[in-house]
Formats: sequence, C-alpha cells, structure tokens
Amino acid sequence: MPQPSIRPDVVVLFTDVDWHGHLDDPTRPYHRDGRPFTLAEHRLLITVTPEEEAAGLAQLRREADWLREIDAKRQVFADLLLKYFAMLPEGSVAPDAVAIMTDEDYAEYERLLPIVTAEDTLEYLAEHAQD
Repeated sequence: MPQPSIRPDVVVLFTDVDWHGHLDDPTRPYHRDGRPFTLAEHRLLITVTPEEEAAGLAQLRREADWLREIDAKRQVFADLLLKYFAMLPEGSVAPDAVAIMTDEDYAEYERLLPIVTAEDTLEYLAEHAQD
C-alpha cells in the first residue's frame, strides 16, 4: 500500500486555524492572527487528510510544549530577579539587582535574558534550543 503524501502547505494552513471561532462570522474559518480565510484557503483546508491533520496536531502540541517551556523560563527569570529585589531598597530597578548577583546567578540571568525578551520566543527557542 503506497504511503500517503503530506502536503506541507495544508499542514501549515491547518495549524493556523483559530479553532476558538470568531465573533464576526462563527461559520467562517479565521487565521490565528484574526484574518478570515480566503475562499481558496478554505477550499484547500477542507481537503485536509487524516495524515495531514495528525501532522498539524503534532505541530500544535510541540508549539504548546515550547510555550510551556518558555513560560517556565520566564518564571525562573522573574524568580531570579525577585530574589535580589528582596535584598534591595524599594524603588530599585533591574540593573540594581543584576549588580549584586553572584557569578552563578548572573550567568543564569545572561542565559535567560535573550530568551525571555525575544520578540518571538518560540522562534528564538527553536533556533537556540540545547539538546
């Protein structure tokens, strides 16, 4: 039995569906950024195969995992700063906390800073993930 081929463009389109609906027209599919699907996109979307849907769902699960990982890193980063803010007078700012960090904590701060401040943290994590 031949292996069904997966169309990457359909998988990408499937992963971009806003599954929570849209108030303007709940019967029409919308992209996650709020744009309605074009007629051509809608026609392509309804041709999704079970294999393409499975690939899209796997990608969405990976994205959710990455987001949870980023949220955890953000929490570690915040906890790290808060540990030092507790030692400083009220009104202190982040550079004050960084100035009194141990070398070990400063290294962790430097490692986390580009991740938690990246404009697109998923993209940063995908490009810089450590195995």
